[in-house]
Amino acid sequence: MDPPLRSVTHSPISVDETLVSINDMVRIAKEGIAEVANIKINRVGGLTKARRIRDVALAHGIQVYVMATGGSAMADAEAAALAQSTPEEFRLGCWACQDMLAVDIAPGQGPAQRKWQSLCSGPARPGLRAG
Repeated sequence: MDPPLRSVTHSPISVDETLVSINDMVRIAKEGIAEVANIKINRVGGLTKARRIRDVALAHGIQVYVMATGGSAMADAEAAALAQSTPEEFRLGCWACQDMLAVDIAPGQGPAQRKWQSLCSGPARPGLRAG
């Protein structure tokens, strides 16, 4: 059996595709598996579950990267909101993919301040601003 990855590297480890539930995040935190958690809102079951996963990560000093994979104004808006509500020292970034759609069915909606390379920022005032 191979040794755990953590024992053979000093580089930071980020979990991504294997993070699908709160139980996964608890295990990651408890076993010291990673320093970064990539939270894909749709993959983990929505915004509420993503927030809970984020909160477990924060409680254990694990940084987060929030990702929207739905490709819509609403998906991008909720990713921006979750990222913006994360303390800056734990927030590595927010990725949105609405601008990768062939046809944007809600142009100018959601985090319209999308940045270079599909990065996004949330609105300065409360609400998702997606509709």
